[in-house]
Amino acid sequence: MNVNIIDVDNKTHALNYHWLEYPSLMELIINSYYTEIGECKGRGLCGTCIVEIIKGFDDQKIMEQEKHTLKVHNATKNNRLACQISLDNKINGAVFKELI
Repeated sequence: MNVNIIDVDNKTHALNYHWLEYPSLMELIINSYYTEIGECKGRGLCGTCIVEIIKGFDDQKIMEQEKHTLKVHNATKNNRLACQISLDNKINGAVFKELI
């Protein structure tokens, strides 16, 4: 499976992953190429891992903590916290853009 991440410099990273290989998309990003995200260590509190959904993903439930964090950061309906996105087949082929 794979997912494409567009970083803050508009460089696209094609990342391969195995189902549930990491706890979240954030962990895959951090382990595939260093980026300064995840100050709260994946608890959904800080908003440093906000991504924009560009293509191919809209199926995961958003928990209340994530909704609150996204609201605090004036996020749109196309934004999610990478730390709250599971590495499963629902994101296979998706494209996300790092915003922070």
